[in-house]
Amino acid sequence: MLVLGLVASLPGTSGAAKVRYSSGPRPTPDTLLSEAEPSMEPVVRARGPRVALTNLQLVTMVANVAIERALKSAPLDSGGHVTLAPAESHPLNFVVEHAILRVLARKGITATVRRSVVPDDSLAGARGTPGDPLLEYQLASARITYLRLRGWLPGRVKIERQGLVEGGLTMRDAGTSRVLWTGDASHNLVDAFPRSQLALVEDARYTDLKADVPGRTIDKAIEPVVVVAIVGGLIALFFQNRP
Repeated sequence: MLVLGLVASLPGTSGAAKVRYSSGPRPTPDTLLSEAEPSMEPVVRARGPRVALTNLQLVTMVANVAIERALKSAPLDSGGHVTLAPAESHPLNFVVEHAILRVLARKGITATVRRSVVPDDSLAGARGTPGDPLLEYQLASARITYLRLRGWLPGRVKIERQGLVEGGLTMRDAGTSRVLWTGDASHNLVDAFPRSQLALVEDARYTDLKADVPGRTIDKAIEPVVVVAIVGGLIALFFQNRP
């Protein structure tokens, strides 16, 4: 009895000890299936690589200049409101719409935008507030033309291109259909880009912004060879006739 009493009086013998583990055994990594992790290596330097403007960027730049010049004479006051709508459908109407909204925002003019042509018998229903004019834009042409090739050395040949935008703006009274103002919106820019970047500047979605690359005729290819031969012959004759 004395032995049992001593055993019972020992600390920690009245209950089972509890053991807690912070983590269990780690499973073996699965090497059969793997998941790709996207990564990007940014170019960190003062000046990045030089790339040509895409044809869409060039036409957008031309449209911005054309619309800004056209709206300089428009009778629009700051704080006013207009309804903006296309006069006809065109795949690149969004370029002109964006250019007009940029100018209106700088002038402090709000606009209600319509993406479809407003019929003449529905002008009254197209205006947002009575008295607000209807500003319509017409995009007659927006295209890219490759003019000629520049340079002869391999890898140094460039393509001259022209970005052209032709259209017009018309402001009408939505209640009476009376023309309040009209303006031409036309502009073009010419630049050059490396021929090796042709696939970069074109976009298959916009056929108007693609063009055939001009070739070179045999006469133009032979012309520099003939010039070099003539100059070389004259130099040779000069040194031969020297005493």
